[in-house]
Amino acid sequence: MNRRRILAAIISVTVLILGALFLPSLHKTLAPPSPAPPPAPVPNSAAPTTVSATAERARTLPAAPLATEAAPLPRPQAAAALQDVDPHKAFGSKNAPVVVEEFSDYQCPACKTLYTTTNRLLMDNYVSTGKVYLIHRDFPLAMHAYSRIAARYARAAADLGKIEPVEQALFQNQEKWEQTGDVDGTVAGVLSAPEMNKVRALVKGGTLEPLIDKDFALGQMYRVNQTPTTVFHYKGQVMPYPGVMTYDTMKQFIEQLLAQK
Repeated sequence: MNRRRILAAIISVTVLILGALFLPSLHKTLAPPSPAPPPAPVPNSAAPTTVSATAERARTLPAAPLATEAAPLPRPQAAAALQDVDPHKAFGSKNAPVVVEEFSDYQCPACKTLYTTTNRLLMDNYVSTGKVYLIHRDFPLAMHAYSRIAARYARAAADLGKIEPVEQALFQNQEKWEQTGDVDGTVAGVLSAPEMNKVRALVKGGTLEPLIDKDFALGQMYRVNQTPTTVFHYKGQVMPYPGVMTYDTMKQFIEQLLAQK
């Protein structure tokens, strides 16, 4: 009996020791996992983006829109008679088969591109040969601080028969005067002192503003929404083209018009 009791006691002690060793590890294994941190919020790409009126206008009227050779050619719209043509801002023969109206802003970089590239060749090859009657239309954009002032000076110079040197000065020096606002100084660089006195008097007289407004209203009638916009007239057809039209594209289109029976 003593041996059995001793053996039972030994077995009990052994069981207690083993239980003491294994219970902590079992507790650690079966412990519930700590809760995972909440996921970081993911931006909702489908949420609407608010665009300011200024940004929307800038998108509609890009500072420098450039047309490419692959751009579609103008399509005819309803016929409309030419209105309020200022002979001082028109070039070529009134009897030319094709009439081209260009709605332009002197502070617009794309208008500068059209003037310095396409228009030079257009004047040489189509206006001077009696095939195209080219009309400049003022369309100063509100986003350009000095474009309307430049339009006044150009119109005043046109009344003196000096539109070509003044337009050239305004476009070639565009980056300078749009920074300083010195339109007067830019124009004075290509006119004599007596001519500048007359130009300044016309600018201050206030008679030029309604003429600029008429051009702008005409552009709105054509639904012009960017500068430059070129409007072609041929045999009762009216065909607007927004953006810079390269000379090759313009030449192709004019030749197609002239080939019509």
